[in-house]
Amino acid sequence: MAKPIHADRAIARKILRGDETAFRTLFDDFFPRLYRFAMARLGGDHDASLEIAQQTLCSAIENLDQYRGEAALYTWVSQICRNALIDHCRATNREANRVVLIEDQQEVRAVLQAMTGPATEEPEALARRAELRRLIQSVMDHLTPRHADVLEWKYVDGLSVKEIAARLRVRPKAAESLLTRARQAFRETIGALTGVTSMPGSERPE
Repeated sequence: MAKPIHADRAIARKILRGDETAFRTLFDDFFPRLYRFAMARLGGDHDASLEIAQQTLCSAIENLDQYRGEAALYTWVSQICRNALIDHCRATNREANRVVLIEDQQEVRAVLQAMTGPATEEPEALARRAELRRLIQSVMDHLTPRHADVLEWKYVDGLSVKEIAARLRVRPKAAESLLTRARQAFRETIGALTGVTSMPGSERPE
């Protein structure tokens, strides 16, 4: 039985035919995700992460005719990014961070709020918080841009549901519904990638 072809194959064909709009949409969607993907593995090296993201997209476009639609286009591109990271680390004699995606299955809020905790903490707590940031960035790469945005606005920028609704130009109830789906997507993504359902040492907020 033949494998189903992913809908992204149609997007790839448009780009191969020279569709500038399709290319720009892909670039605007994928570039920040690839940048976060690289940042999580390069210890927050901004310049190197930008270079890897750019290199990845250039390589992906050059080899786009090899994409057969057996998986999502971003999944295919992220594998190119992994290879670029391996080459970069070999060339610079550095070791990439091995990111393991885990979470507190009972309440994703505790993990997301770890990104915005107080700056004055014990070294061990600060190290754990830095690790959580890397884990979260990696998870965000696998979410839709809309889900990633609302989670960042809520838990990183500290926006209220009403403020998120205003930014999205929707009613607060719709924004709350989107946040609920984004949290669920966060949990499901981790479960699908790792099968791990708990994070030792994570606490539920008061």
